[in-house]
Amino acid sequence: MGEMMIDKVREDIPVVIIRPSVIESTFKDPFPGWMEGNRMMDPIVLCYGKGLLTGFLVDPNGVLDVVPADMVVNATLAAMARHGMSKKSEINVYQIASSVVNPLVFQELARLLYEHYSSSPCIDSNGRPIQVPMMKLFSSTQEFSDHLWKDAIQKSGLTDMTLSKEVSQKLETICRKSVEQAKYLANIYEPYTFYGGRFDNSNTQRLMESMSEEEKRDFGFDVKNIDWGSYITNVHIPGLRRHVMKGRGMVGS
Repeated sequence: MGEMMIDKVREDIPVVIIRPSVIESTFKDPFPGWMEGNRMMDPIVLCYGKGLLTGFLVDPNGVLDVVPADMVVNATLAAMARHGMSKKSEINVYQIASSVVNPLVFQELARLLYEHYSSSPCIDSNGRPIQVPMMKLFSSTQEFSDHLWKDAIQKSGLTDMTLSKEVSQKLETICRKSVEQAKYLANIYEPYTFYGGRFDNSNTQRLMESMSEEEKRDFGFDVKNIDWGSYITNVHIPGLRRHVMKGRGMVGS
């Protein structure tokens, strides 16, 4: 609606609209894996690595539309250079997205997270590596809730018949809070984890094709050639652990 309003009132002023999808850590500049803050998909990635989340509410075959931050910046700069001096009173829209040309499927992301944390686990408060299972993906809210409760009960030790009533009540309260927090997180992410839309980046591809080879090297934003396996396991998660976790709870990385 905002874009429609801009187009209505802009008169003869040329306009460029940049539409990035989920922005994550840098691909290359200023160095691979740079990021600020714990946002977008990262709370899930960190909770899983810490052993706090073994399943999630998500369409296994759905697509997470992700783009590295530096590619968004580079595409913005390229669009500014292309249209900044334009005399044409046109409106140009550039979608910086990966879901059409290079989709990252959720079940593939789950596998990549498992591989990373299996080879480079976080450590618990006692200095022991946290072993994580393959994340289970649930398309049903009820199945997800049942999994959360069973997992919380198992981890808490509530099945120990020797526990006193007071201790059991405390553990049950902790379990319920843990389950509610996970369900709250899933509710926030549901618009993304079950979103079926795809974003065409044909205009952005044509913008890149109009650049010289030198410009492409210095200001590249070709999401089509991102190797998600390498980016997620070797760039993004290490960057997340280094710049957000500040190296806390790391083993072998």
